[in-house]
Amino acid sequence: PLSLHRSCCPMANMGTNGGTENGTDATTTATFRNKAAFMKSWRPENTPSNRDRLELYALHKQAVSGDAPNSIPASASVSEKAKYQAWRGKRGLTQQEAMTMYVAECDRQLRVYGNSPQTPSNTPLSPNRESVVMTPRGLAAVPLLCAAASESRVAYLRRLAQTAPDTGWWSRQEPLCASPGTLGALPEQSLLAVAALVEKASLQWAGGILPYTVLQSFLWPLHNCLLSLWIALILVITIMGAALTLVSTILWGARRTGIPLVQIWREEIQPAATAISSLTEAHQPMAVRLVGLMMLPFGFIEGFTNVMCDSIGMLWGSVSYALVMILGTWWYWLCCVPWLCLCLVGAAALSGNCFALIDLAGI
Repeated sequence: PLSLHRSCCPMANMGTNGGTENGTDATTTATFRNKAAFMKSWRPENTPSNRDRLELYALHKQAVSGDAPNSIPASASVSEKAKYQAWRGKRGLTQQEAMTMYVAECDRQLRVYGNSPQTPSNTPLSPNRESVVMTPRGLAAVPLLCAAASESRVAYLRRLAQTAPDTGWWSRQEPLCASPGTLGALPEQSLLAVAALVEKASLQWAGGILPYTVLQSFLWPLHNCLLSLWIALILVITIMGAALTLVSTILWGARRTGIPLVQIWREEIQPAATAISSLTEAHQPMAVRLVGLMMLPFGFIEGFTNVMCDSIGMLWGSVSYALVMILGTWWYWLCCVPWLCLCLVGAAALSGNCFALIDLAGI
């Protein structure tokens, strides 16, 4: 299993794997070892976010073990899958680069979270704490996607002016809910491919009669819309996937699936409900708030079935959730939500005309 800072033994062999270390590499390795040893006993004053904990884990694994394997066992738990996805995201970094980034990330988190005289119950670096709540990678990325969707038109145009056609932001993204290349990643890969084409068109526009910023202004609402659709896709995959996982655990048992019911609730269903609730907050951009509204029924479903878990037991509450999601409301998540997303794309295209005219007028 993939556990935080569990694989420290390979560090003893790092000096021999690549031959004799030069002075710089030896210094980097020594600094990394000292920092990793210090972080094991770190007592943060404030609880680190799931994303930051996964970032430290991924950089440490990349520094110690190199690139992640192409796949992990299908029986891996939700937390193990989240750790694997985070580690896989560092693929391509050399071990020396990962060490340097790990030290820098440790220093950042020490500044952000501080030190406390007492260790919190979910300290991020405890080696054997499988009870730590690990938000799946897709849900952990929702706040960042919301922030990206709030990018202003001026900032968007400025960023594109400094971006080469072959280094676009969308072209560097990968699926967050499943391993790239698998069937489960197909919906996300399709959306990312469309978004990359839109971005490439805006970067390769030759200009002609109209300035290139006119096309980019036209595509700016679509860019933000696609970010919002990615959020919606992550949420639908998560909540429907949780329902299927619940069914599997109910039918075959947690011992066979390796995923207890309470873990599914704690790591997928409840974080998804929290993420959906945050989408409708006043500070969110309009497209994100519309996605939050279309996903709002899940909040009522989660609240109702969560009460059932408390009143009649986890098993029957989980059965109720699975029945409601798979038999009762599947048509909404798999038919109505995609249709509403298409309407959102149409609205983005219409509003893009307005911003193109604004740019053409020089306003």
